[in-house]
Amino acid sequence: MATIQQFKFKNGPAGLIETVYAVIRGKSGKVTSKDLDHLIGNRQDVRFAITRLTVQGRIKRMRGFGKIGIEYFYKDVASEQRRHKVVVEEQAATWY
Repeated sequence: MATIQQFKFKNGPAGLIETVYAVIRGKSGKVTSKDLDHLIGNRQDVRFAITRLTVQGRIKRMRGFGKIGIEYFYKDVASEQRRHKVVVEEQAATWY
């Protein structure tokens, strides 16, 4: 089984971004950058991936109360929008 570091080097920056996105999607609204640093291992790479995902509109940075006080959490927005779109389409289909 490959570690995340090996996965990153095999697939380049795109693989790293998708790995970070998968972690955020799995723990949507409950993961901090410190948690991601701990899971992925390299702080600079994590910041790069977070920046790319935020610019793409796939994640959103939210402020909330954490263990230490006010912390920033990352929430998956892309899959939420897809789910909302499907629900709206289903409601429109049943309306006719």
